[in-house]
Amino acid sequence: MITSVRNGLVQRARKLRRRGMRDRAREFLVEGTNGIEGALESGRRLEVLFVSRLMGATSQGGEGQLDGLVETARVARVPTFEVSPEVMQAISDAETPPGAVAIAPFVDVDPSQLLDSGSDLLVVLAEVRDPGNLGTILRTARAAGAGGVFLTKGTVDVYNPKVVRASAGALFHVPVAREVAVRWVLAELGGRHIRRVAADPSATASYDEVDMRGPSALVFGNEAWGLPGEAVAVVDERASIPMRASAESLNVGVAAAVFLFEAVRQRRRR
Repeated sequence: MITSVRNGLVQRARKLRRRGMRDRAREFLVEGTNGIEGALESGRRLEVLFVSRLMGATSQGGEGQLDGLVETARVARVPTFEVSPEVMQAISDAETPPGAVAIAPFVDVDPSQLLDSGSDLLVVLAEVRDPGNLGTILRTARAAGAGGVFLTKGTVDVYNPKVVRASAGALFHVPVAREVAVRWVLAELGGRHIRRVAADPSATASYDEVDMRGPSALVFGNEAWGLPGEAVAVVDERASIPMRASAESLNVGVAAAVFLFEAVRQRRRR
């Protein structure tokens, strides 16, 4: 059992809580059994798995789920180390550390490859800053069968531990292209005859009035100021979600779910 935070592997993991170190090592932390199981199910390689049975006994799923994870990791030949609760607390970014944390290599894809993937439902996120929103959108994109997500420059780091936790393993199943220029990706989508539909609270058209049956890219902006002007100028359609006059606008994670599943609904009827 590893009991010292000075252990080399532990130090390697702790550094990944900082974006600069993640980018340098091209590795990130996956916390919790659900996220790690998602990685293993996708066939992704994990570099190291840390487990704490004392932490695992109090987490969702308990020791039984942790034992199953350890066995799956063994079959996948993932180096696995048991650590003390104190070491797990030092590794994890979570307020309540989980029973398992893994180190995984970056999984993002080349933007051009994603554009040429042939997917007929894509998502573009322009400067979305909240980690929970991004993680939720990744989960929703997976559930809706989206072929990939583009993250523009200024969007929160997809490898931020809070994003990875909120995605609950979806990060390993939905291709993500990060740090793309919003003008470039929208132009490329248009050049491929992919309809660019933007969520915009000021739009007069309702989301369910916009045709999303064909190849579509759904575009969502920043939580506070919405879409950048350069995006508004080039999208094919802008649509809003009708609400009571006294209601505050929905957060971007909820808005993305509404638009994505409207696209799913329309496609079932085509």
